[in-house]
Amino acid sequence: MNDSRIDSSTAAGLAPAGAGLSKGRALFLRHIAFPLLKRMISFERALARFEQEGERVVALCKGLDEARLLERVLVPPLFGLEENSRFYSVAMTVAHLHTVGLALERRIPALSRGERFAQEVRIEDFKPYREIPADVVERYARFIENFRKNLMQNLRDIYLNNRYEHPWFGPLNPKEWMVMGMIHQIVHRRQIEAILKLNAGGEG
Repeated sequence: MNDSRIDSSTAAGLAPAGAGLSKGRALFLRHIAFPLLKRMISFERALARFEQEGERVVALCKGLDEARLLERVLVPPLFGLEENSRFYSVAMTVAHLHTVGLALERRIPALSRGERFAQEVRIEDFKPYREIPADVVERYARFIENFRKNLMQNLRDIYLNNRYEHPWFGPLNPKEWMVMGMIHQIVHRRQIEAILKLNAGGEG
């Protein structure tokens, strides 16, 4: 199974997209783990880790043939990963990271300038259930190379009390969205590592 257009709820019998985490994990993340992280981690540290995790993702993809990039693998439950997202390929995971990253690149500076967003964030809108371009890794690598420059050139007040609702973490200001982005990178880098351990006969 490597057709990225098929939702994991259909392809692997998983929960529907946007169903979220289990109640216990969702409460822990929203009310304990994330509040601690957003106080402890600076904007610069979150941005640097975001870039580092992106570079690690690109390195993990280096040398993979098309079959390994496209093979969908059901990974074990990972902390912070919605059940519906457990049945991705490496290419799907990279495409998802790229989509979310582009949204952060636009929205964090916009929030820092006081702009508002009427449309709510829906997890299901960011799933990679579409045709994945053959150069998805190259596109993501270019995105990571330019992320800091594109983010910083339009950034103003990262602590501005202009909040935008994340469905799992609640209303976040620009700095807190950067911390969320860092966490997102870590979760899906771990997912790619898990995929590579399980696909192609357990190589890599």
